[in-house]
Amino acid sequence: MKRKAMAAFMAAIMTASLLAGCGDNASQSSGEGSSSAGGDSAGEESSAGEESSGGGSGSEEASGDLKTLHILGVDHSGTDGNGQTVKLSDWVNGDSKLWERFTSDLAERGLKLELDLIENDQYDTTVNNQLAAGLDYDFVYITPLSTKTRIGLVEQGKLQPLNQIWNQYGQEATKEFYEQGAGSEVVKLNVLEDGNIYWVSTAIIGTYGDSNFGSFTMPQIRKDWLDKLGLEMPQTTDELYEALKAFRENDVNGNGEADEVARLSLSTFSGGIAQLFGLGNSIAYVDYYTGKVSSPWYDENVKEYIRFMQKLYEEGMLVDGDSENSTEVAENKAAMIFDWALQTWQEPTIMVPEGEAAPYYVGVHCKAVEGVEPLIARQRGIQKAGYDYAATDKADPEAVAIYLDYIASEEYALLSEFGIEGFSFEYDENGEMVQYSDSEDSEVQMIVKTPALWVNNGIAPRVQKVDRKQEVDMTKGAGYDMGYPEEGFEEKVKLIRDIYENEEKYSYAAMSVDMAVSTVAENDEVDSFYTDLDTRSKEILMNLIMGTYSLEDWDTYISDLQNLGLDKLIEIYQNRYDRAWGN
Repeated sequence: MKRKAMAAFMAAIMTASLLAGCGDNASQSSGEGSSSAGGDSAGEESSAGEESSGGGSGSEEASGDLKTLHILGVDHSGTDGNGQTVKLSDWVNGDSKLWERFTSDLAERGLKLELDLIENDQYDTTVNNQLAAGLDYDFVYITPLSTKTRIGLVEQGKLQPLNQIWNQYGQEATKEFYEQGAGSEVVKLNVLEDGNIYWVSTAIIGTYGDSNFGSFTMPQIRKDWLDKLGLEMPQTTDELYEALKAFRENDVNGNGEADEVARLSLSTFSGGIAQLFGLGNSIAYVDYYTGKVSSPWYDENVKEYIRFMQKLYEEGMLVDGDSENSTEVAENKAAMIFDWALQTWQEPTIMVPEGEAAPYYVGVHCKAVEGVEPLIARQRGIQKAGYDYAATDKADPEAVAIYLDYIASEEYALLSEFGIEGFSFEYDENGEMVQYSDSEDSEVQMIVKTPALWVNNGIAPRVQKVDRKQEVDMTKGAGYDMGYPEEGFEEKVKLIRDIYENEEKYSYAAMSVDMAVSTVAENDEVDSFYTDLDTRSKEILMNLIMGTYSLEDWDTYISDLQNLGLDKLIEIYQNRYDRAWGN
């Protein structure tokens, strides 16, 4: 029977999947000082200046035969279903079946861990202080360190090339995972100019059927309002404009005011509407199909996009989606938003008049310019999600190889993401995973809400596998609780499902420029101008949409951006992109 992993809670999955480089929302930091644990180091003074305490990592009889990996990491925490904060150190020093399985798996492979765990809010300072003192650890969570600092460590010989370790000491499956398999997509983004990999990162692997597919974003319109007025989903931006206008003219929210508005970004190209005009979604973007880096400012349809947004703004139908503390959604005024296509977290915040249909947003995918296919901004099917870990020159490369072997295994992916069969999940008669979300065991509640506490900014990267088909089903199911008992959010997921199942019918924009690590020179050069360039770009775009700048002065605006480094940014991004993907 084929076993298929069901994603945990929708919010946790979507948060981890969408924000390339983000952790789980339940993560918190509390308390002071460091909490250390691992192996047989009880009673010893840790390098972080705190007392270490024992944690299970195999039998005491066999401990002398195990290689040791001394790790500096974060005392990662989360909140269980009862609102109780649980920390990694609680698992390490307590009676945790998950931690016991993790360490026993490593012990069977010949490895034990010694941990120095630092509170989340103190980790950045601690790792930099330890760096100044010599960083006397084997394996370190290095995300807080700047690119320049990391490269400096490489040049000083303080970090070991991980690709050489897995090639010389690792299992064949590990080499395949990092060089040809799913891990290779992430490894390409960590390659340095010398061709080596000095840190590994969390990987998110999205699947829909047999294909890898990343999450995507869309502008979304209130479908319940369209239904109320008997309007069809807009197929063109002209129809979209008329729908938004009709919402206001008919006081569709019923509060007696013409205050129904689209809540979209005015200062960036990432609000979804720009993609309908065929534009990339950032000041410098990579073409999804050609791999060439350019800018929306150079696109032939950029002025048409600005004119459309100007029209919405002039008629009071548009507010800035980047503004803080906005209340339009909650106050039942937001006719359109921009969000992840599968979002279900906006609707529960909306207060609608009694007797009105339950609110829900549906993705808009319509044509703006004749002959130009509207784009959908999407992530890669396999993404690097930050959370970087490196092996120092102090480490035994064979011990590091054992750790990498385990991190690359299916066994680790299952344990870190879902826990233990019979303890935190089981399989039903169809081979579908069912998690024990109602268990009173706080450890089980934790693994259901979040991945294991040792991943993300803990002591090891995560290999997260996300079943997009399950995500679609869960999004549809959310509609039952929102007041659509007949078919749930079927209208919300209809387009999404079609995109997943008929990928070739649609056109796409790359959500980010996935590039190799910058060189010191590249990093310094971009740092010297990017803030001014980005600020001016936002200033120009917002003022054009608001009508305080004129399109008649277009050449002046482009000249400003070029003088501030736009072309140089495109050049550097292109070089970094080519280093990663070999174009």
